[in-house]
Amino acid sequence: MRTTGSYTTLGSTHYFIPFALPPHDPPLHLNNTIIELYGEVMLYLGRLNEIAYKIPNKEQFIKAYIIKEAIFSSAIEGIHTTVLDIYTQPLLDTKVNKNTQLVLNYMKAVEHALFLLHSEGLPLSSRVLLSTHTILLSSGEGEKANPGNYRKQTVRVGNLIPAPPEEIPSLMSQLEQYIHYDTSLEIIKSGLAHVYFETVHPFLDGNGRIGRLLIVLMLIQSKMLSEPILYPSYYFKKHQLEYYQKLDEVRTKGDYEGWIIFYLKALKESMIDAYRRINDIDTLRNTYIERINNHRFSAKANILRLKSLTLLFGSPIISIPLLAEELAVSYNTANQIIKDFIAMDILEENRTSKRNKLFTCQQYLNALEHEYE
Repeated sequence: MRTTGSYTTLGSTHYFIPFALPPHDPPLHLNNTIIELYGEVMLYLGRLNEIAYKIPNKEQFIKAYIIKEAIFSSAIEGIHTTVLDIYTQPLLDTKVNKNTQLVLNYMKAVEHALFLLHSEGLPLSSRVLLSTHTILLSSGEGEKANPGNYRKQTVRVGNLIPAPPEEIPSLMSQLEQYIHYDTSLEIIKSGLAHVYFETVHPFLDGNGRIGRLLIVLMLIQSKMLSEPILYPSYYFKKHQLEYYQKLDEVRTKGDYEGWIIFYLKALKESMIDAYRRINDIDTLRNTYIERINNHRFSAKANILRLKSLTLLFGSPIISIPLLAEELAVSYNTANQIIKDFIAMDILEENRTSKRNKLFTCQQYLNALEHEYE
């Protein structure tokens, strides 16, 4: 059986310290199952990148997919909220629900990490992960977990006691070296990096969410994925017990191959789901455009309604004042647009908000939350 790390004893505590990647003694075996799954993942990845390149206003889709990953990844940690809550909260005057705030933090963390990689040109490194962790735990009781710093105390994760705090900087440095200098297949590499990160468990809190975000960031940095429109946590959440089991069996059984098979299945199913969802959302958008164009508005009124539709596919819950502000039009003009959209079955009044009159593009929300068989 392959050994994937060693135990060190300090006092009465036995800490597990993973060996540096890639796996060795023996090296990772690319068996027939892995090779077949890898080929399928590459096929679906190509399709996903192609459709992401073609869709107009891709920022709308990117935001929606970041929300889905944020919700799924947080749900694995017992943090539950809904797409409706995420879109509604910024429009309300009420205090943010704790779980919703934690998911909003995750969304900001993703955007921050992407900014550091793309706009700042930073390599994926401890600096990026620590900065992202700061955003992730910036509010919603996360402040108690020392945001932006590696843990300074011993923790237990199930039967695992991860490496002692003083070992974490060097272990994370080894992970950096692997990410940037190993020549393994990038898809496989991201899966191995994830299990290594979760085994080190470098933070007091937020390890799972940062570790799953690391997958997407690695695929984007390596240019395997063009945009953050993949949500692997969709599969991890559906198979949560197996997810934890496969991670743990790398340590207890040396079974990297079993983990990689599970991981490739997760990427494949997530890519299929993302691809289908983009198609469905784009079909819905085109249906709405056809309804607007068939209504025979004046040229100016038609343009305003198409702009309003673009706004809705970025934020499918809206108020009259917000629409007026976004379009730089009067309250009455915005009100008329919303009335027209209600008549065209694009919007409906949101009855959950008593103080602020809100309107929801429910079919868009349904498309985001629909569970495919």
